[in-house]
Amino acid sequence: MSKITIILGIVLAASLFGNYALYQNTHTLQQDIQDLDTQVKSFQKQADQIQQKLGAITSEKENLEKLQSKLEKTLNVSGSKSITAVAVRPILSSDGFFQNVQYQGTVMSITVDIREGTGLVLVNTEIPTGVDFQTSAKTAVHVAQEYTNANLSDKDIIFSITAKNNEELQAVDGQSAGMAMTVLLVMEIQEKQINDKVLLTGTIQPDGTIGPIGGVAEKADAAGKYGAKTFIVPTGQAITMVQECEESQNGPFLYKSYRSEAKPLSPITEEKYGMSIVEATDLASVLGYFD
Repeated sequence: MSKITIILGIVLAASLFGNYALYQNTHTLQQDIQDLDTQVKSFQKQADQIQQKLGAITSEKENLEKLQSKLEKTLNVSGSKSITAVAVRPILSSDGFFQNVQYQGTVMSITVDIREGTGLVLVNTEIPTGVDFQTSAKTAVHVAQEYTNANLSDKDIIFSITAKNNEELQAVDGQSAGMAMTVLLVMEIQEKQINDKVLLTGTIQPDGTIGPIGGVAEKADAAGKYGAKTFIVPTGQAITMVQECEESQNGPFLYKSYRSEAKPLSPITEEKYGMSIVEATDLASVLGYFD
């Protein structure tokens, strides 16, 4: 056997080995491609399933939104606007024998809902309220309808009152919150926002005028602590009684006399809270401060 034959044999063997190795690699690569293709198809199937589930969730969400919208239309539930009312509550103190009554201002939230109904005016509180509050609520609805020319005969008006605790809620006699309820309902009918920096106190009369109330100084103090910048009171009530002491000397004796004097309340609250006190005569003048 010649050297050429040997070399050709070696070359042929190497070629066969290389072709075999290439075949093996090609076969392995094809198998890997098939495996990858199988995985891709599996992932695609999972993606399709996830997409179907997302579609079902989206459809269910849309159905829930439609159901909620339909329910709201059925109940005709409004945006449930609220206004902060100011009242006074009695606080009993005792020195062991005598009991004294002091009055303290407090704030509470009044919310209104307008729903389909038969013209009822309802008051919703955690504890029973007095007749005065019920009457004020009905007067507020009457005046609000007159002012806005709205017909609420086929609606139920629900006023809800909440406070920090029941003791404060018991302070509500209804009369002094009458104008606040009227403003709240007018704002709800007209779809206007309520300025929470404006607070007020005053009864509501059938002709739309604001009636007098008591405890103005205590209510102003509560409104100032709440953070109001304007506090509306009935005309002639933006005053407070200040006790002044006068001293006189007569020989070795010093005499003191005390007298009460009415002074404007606004300068006091402006210095203490940065809150001005203004007077109003009727619903229109009160609403002017909320614009």
